[in-house]
Amino acid sequence: MNLFTVADFYINRLVNSQARSSNPSLIEQNRIKALILDKDTTSTISMCATQSELLNHEIYLVDTIENNNRNVMRHLKCLVYVKPTEETIQALIRELDNPRYGDYHIFFNNTVTKSQLERLAEADSMECVSKVEEIFQDYFILNEDLFSFDLPSENLFYNSLMWDEVGLTDCTKSLTSLLLSLKLRPEIRFDATSRLCGKLAKELSYEINHNESSLFDFPPMDSPPVLVLLDRKTDPLTPLLQPWTYQSMISEYIGVKRNMVDLSNVPDIDKDLQKVTLSSRQDSFFKDTMYLNFGELGDKIKKYVDNYKEKTNTNSRINSIEDIKNFIEKYPEFRKLSGSVAKHMAIIGELDRQLQMRDVWEVSEVEQNLSVHKDDPEDFQDLVKILENSKIDAYYKLKLACIYALRQGNDNSQLNEIVQILQNQPLVPVDDVNLFHKFRRIFGQNQAADESRYWERDDLLTELTKRFNSRMRNADSGNVFMQHIPKISKLLTDFSKNKVPKEQFKTLEETETFRGASASPPSQDLVVFVVGGVTFEEARFVHEFNQTMEGKMRVILGGTSVVSTHEYMESIRQISGSDI
Repeated sequence: MNLFTVADFYINRLVNSQARSSNPSLIEQNRIKALILDKDTTSTISMCATQSELLNHEIYLVDTIENNNRNVMRHLKCLVYVKPTEETIQALIRELDNPRYGDYHIFFNNTVTKSQLERLAEADSMECVSKVEEIFQDYFILNEDLFSFDLPSENLFYNSLMWDEVGLTDCTKSLTSLLLSLKLRPEIRFDATSRLCGKLAKELSYEINHNESSLFDFPPMDSPPVLVLLDRKTDPLTPLLQPWTYQSMISEYIGVKRNMVDLSNVPDIDKDLQKVTLSSRQDSFFKDTMYLNFGELGDKIKKYVDNYKEKTNTNSRINSIEDIKNFIEKYPEFRKLSGSVAKHMAIIGELDRQLQMRDVWEVSEVEQNLSVHKDDPEDFQDLVKILENSKIDAYYKLKLACIYALRQGNDNSQLNEIVQILQNQPLVPVDDVNLFHKFRRIFGQNQAADESRYWERDDLLTELTKRFNSRMRNADSGNVFMQHIPKISKLLTDFSKNKVPKEQFKTLEETETFRGASASPPSQDLVVFVVGGVTFEEARFVHEFNQTMEGKMRVILGGTSVVSTHEYMESIRQISGSDI
């Protein structure tokens, strides 16, 4: 289950599209093409294919369906790749009323309704449309085993317990698209404590059953695939902790949006580096380093720069015709390497500047100690020192207080002391103190009970789990900044042994007969979806789990969005008091 492989399959199907008539002419096969996208599929294509790859398939023009100022070019074949929204259907109808191209092949990234097709057919009075097809990629691929819908929480939920109807529909359709692209008809299991997950499970189950004969008619499997729906509220600790791996740090300190990193606010940045693309598929250095911690990253970038220097020195010796020939042959590679080195040096330099400016080293160490130690007086004293330190940003103080409330929140006297300290700090806004109270109301007692009931680790883990967690720690047991293990680690281990507690993850009644209790072997294909957003740190654990279990089990991780610590705290701030 490699998402990039899925993307390749659909992109090849799109760019190599031929009319359904048999034996197309050679002229037809080699006809140059235009690719028309919409605001959703533009990102989908850009995250999975480069401009050079499109040019290799005779695509010389890329534009958007929303652009009404496109020129008429009837000699071009037009490939249309759009999301079947009402806005896009209306734009397509206008396009077909006055076609700018000679031939249209229309592809939708999700299921299209019969009424939508009828409206398009009525608009195609000049019979320019040769093909209409559904290809399923209504989601964004970030890594080979990570996807996101890029739907912020404020657009998804009416309150903390109820879906917004439009948000629920969008999420259901995108999840359906993901399952169809992976050719999975899964057993759906969802967090028993989450009304959001329960509602999504019912909607998705209805969608699958409603389209079983037409879309989900896949061959039966010995161990059926499983879709697990998690609620972000089940593990509020992981998105609160400062990240220390390359990909997660970029998201935290600079920001990355659909593989685009905006460096325009970096002091003295070269104008060519103000916006850069970061993809593990197209950038070999990023693929090798995205899961490394900041210390390991420093060693890697040094070797990368040394390699660059070595290659440039070799290329600079041009003393003969043969040298010129070799230089010309290697020039594209040299240009690519040069741009990649400059890009990563700029990003890592900015990360280092942010770390120095924010002084988060001490903060992160206390965060990690609080997350793994229970009722440690020394940790509490370290927390108090930071809360009273006027040089530490108020945001980090608030976050530390929330972490303490999650992990050590049974001592009301200490929690009251924390509130007093926060209130006495002149740079801590009243809103932040109120947010701390809100956080305690949402997560306080329930989270403590959940910790003791489901997520005990070392004393309950079998030998397989211990070996798995040992690998997950990646020899970082001495790294004080990476002590925390997300709850998804224990979840994946339980699924690998087919021992997930039934009281924790329910299945819908209609799926109970789909898989005979626990008699089946562990599922080989597992999709984990987090309602409320997933983190890059959890993505790292899933990636390393896949490496550990290669040939035995495959896991794909996704979420409604990918959240940084700031985005997660802001989503909690948006919850109104009446919703708690």
